[in-house]
Amino acid sequence: MNRERRFVSILGDSISTFEGFLPEGYQVFYDEDRAIQHDMTSVYDTWWAKVNQFLHAYLCVNNSYSGSMVSGADFPSAGSDERAALLHTERRPDLILVYMGFNDFGNGIPITKDRQDVPAFFEGYARMLTKVKRNEPQSRILCGTLMETKIRGNGQWSFPNKWAGISLCEYNAAIKIAAEQAEAEVADLAAQNLRYETLDGTHPTRAGHATIAQAWINCLGSREALIQSQEWSARDFVPD
Repeated sequence: MNRERRFVSILGDSISTFEGFLPEGYQVFYDEDRAIQHDMTSVYDTWWAKVNQFLHAYLCVNNSYSGSMVSGADFPSAGSDERAALLHTERRPDLILVYMGFNDFGNGIPITKDRQDVPAFFEGYARMLTKVKRNEPQSRILCGTLMETKIRGNGQWSFPNKWAGISLCEYNAAIKIAAEQAEAEVADLAAQNLRYETLDGTHPTRAGHATIAQAWINCLGSREALIQSQEWSARDFVPD
C-alpha cells in the first residue's frame, strides 16, 4: 500500500540521543563507545527509530540533548526558545514525540514552585508545550509519561519510586495535566507497567529501547491516543 510519508520530530534528553542524529553542538550520550556498551549496533536500535519504522515515517529532527531537563528557561532546557524553535527543517513535523522529565526526577526538581528562585517541573513542562505549539501549530504533539527501569543482571535493585521526596507518579500526573491544558495528547507509557532494561538505572540498553518503543507503539495503536481523522487515523499506523 502506498502512503505519503510522515515526518516525526523527537524532543528528548540523553535517553533519545544517538551520535550523528542530533543538531550540531548538542550533547550526546550514545556515542560510539556507549552504543557498543549498551549493545546498540545502529541507530535502528533506538526507541524512536523503531517507532518511526512502525509509522512508516521519516525523522524530521531529533531534538534531544543529554542531561537536559524540562525545568528552567535557559538552554538546554526543553522549554528554552532555542530548543522549541529547532523541531523542523525545510519540512515541518506531522508528529512530535516528547519524552522528557527523567533528569528533573533524578535531580529532585519540585513539581510546583515552593520558592520564587527555584524552577518547577509543571511550570517548565507547560512552558515547553506552549512554545512548541506556537512554533509548530500544524503538528500533533504526543507527550510520553516516564517509565520505570531495571538494571540488567541485578535482581536486587529496585527502582527508586521517590527521589528527593517526589514520586515518579507525581511527575507523570504533572505531564498529563500540562498536556491537557495545552491541548496536546498523552502517551501513557507508564500505565503499561513495562520496565525497560538499563546498565545504570537510567539509560536503556538495546533491549530497553525495544521496550520503550513497544510502549509507544501500544499507545499509537490505541484509539484513545489518536485523533480520529481522515488525515491521521489508526489505519495509518498499521504496518503493511
